[in-house]
Order: sequence, then C-alpha cells, then structure tokens
Amino acid sequence: MIRALGAVLVYFVMLGAWVVVGLFILIAPARFGNLVNESFGIFPAVRSSDWGKKLFLRLLGLGLLAFAARFVWGIRQLVRP
Repeated sequence: MIRALGAVLVYFVMLGAWVVVGLFILIAPARFGNLVNESFGIFPAVRSSDWGKKLFLRLLGLGLLAFAARFVWGIRQLVRP
C-alpha cells in the first residue's frame, strides 16, 4: 500500500510540474523565454515587440497543458474498473 502511494505521489508531482510550467509559459511568455535565455542560452532573448517568439512559447505552453490533460486521461483509464 505504501509503495502504491509513493508511485501516485510521483505522478502527481510530475503532473503538477507540467501544469505549473505550462501556465507560466502561457501567462508570461517573455519572462519564460528570457529565463531560458539567461539560464541556458538556448533560446534568444524575448523583447516586448517579439510577437512570433511569444506565440511560439504560448503554443509550447498549450502543448504542455495538453500533455498534462492526456496524462490525466491515461491515469483515469487505468483506474477505472
């Protein structure tokens, strides 16, 4: 029973991380883009006039939220009798 709770806890932490990062990208795409740029240097800096970069990041955030929803759907299918 305790091992099962540990596995469930891991899945909830993963789900929470995907949802939080997805929402952060949707709400503040410029801040997220600049955070990735300053931390890793793999994404160019996002200025206030860069609508294409912001659109790309928002689509990435939507993709993360869709992945989280699919993950919940899969867990729901496993739990249903």
